[in-house]
Amino acid sequence: MSDFIGISEARARKGLRLVLLRGLPSPWSQAAKGIFELERVPFQKVQLLPEEPRELLREWTGQDSFPAAMYDDERPRTGWAEILLLAERLAEKPSLIPAEPADRALMFGLSHEICGELGLGWCRRLASLGAAMRAGGNPALAAMGQKYGSSRAEEERASARCAEVLRLLSQQLERQQRAGRRHLVGEALSAVDLYWATMCNLVAPLPPEQLALPDAMRFAFECRDPEVLAALSPALLAHRDRIYAEHLRLPVEL
Repeated sequence: MSDFIGISEARARKGLRLVLLRGLPSPWSQAAKGIFELERVPFQKVQLLPEEPRELLREWTGQDSFPAAMYDDERPRTGWAEILLLAERLAEKPSLIPAEPADRALMFGLSHEICGELGLGWCRRLASLGAAMRAGGNPALAAMGQKYGSSRAEEERASARCAEVLRLLSQQLERQQRAGRRHLVGEALSAVDLYWATMCNLVAPLPPEQLALPDAMRFAFECRDPEVLAALSPALLAHRDRIYAEHLRLPVEL
C-alpha cells in the first residue's frame, strides 16, 4: 500500500482514494481502511496535509469529517454503511456482509448501534468530550461539536446508551458462542466484527505496543465510567483482541 498523499494530489487521480484522519485512532477511519484491506480493494490513502486548508476537504467530499471514500468521479461515500457497500461492490471476495437475509439485517442493525448516530462511538464522544465541544475554545473540538450537535440532554444520556450497546453486543456474542460460532453474526467474519474491534478503542484502547498514543491522548480515550465499564464483558474484549490479531493491522497505523 502506498504512502499518504494530500487532497490536492488525490483529486487529480482516479480509482479509490480513502481520506483518513491521521494521528488519532478514529474508529470510523480505522474500520474503513480495514474493510478495504480485507476485501483486497486497492486504494490510495489520503490525508488533509497541514498546509492544505480544510475547505479543500469540504469542496471535494461535500462535508467536513473523516473518512471519505472517493471512487473515480462517483459521489462521495462518507457514512459507514455506504463505504461498506462500495467495498462490497468493488471486491471479489471475501464478503463482509452475510448472504442470509436475517443475518444481514442483524449485522446492519448491530453495526448501526456501534457506528451510527447515538451509537456507541457517537455517545463515547459525547460522554468524554461533550462539555469541551460545547465550550468552543479549541477549534478542533468546536468543529467536532458542530458535527455531533451535542446537547446537555444527549450528554446526560450518553453513558447509559454506551452501556446499553455494550450489553447488547455481549448478549449477542454469548448467543453466538453457545451455538459454537466465533463471530458476532452468522458463521463467518462480517463487518460488525471489525466495527466492534475498532470502536472498542474509544472504551478500552489497545495496549501501547499495539496502539501508540501519547499519555494524555490515551487518558482521554480510556473510559472510567463505572456504568460503561461494568457492561464491557471480558468476552467482548477477548473478541476485540482476536479480530485484531487475525484480521486487522497491528500495530495500528495512525
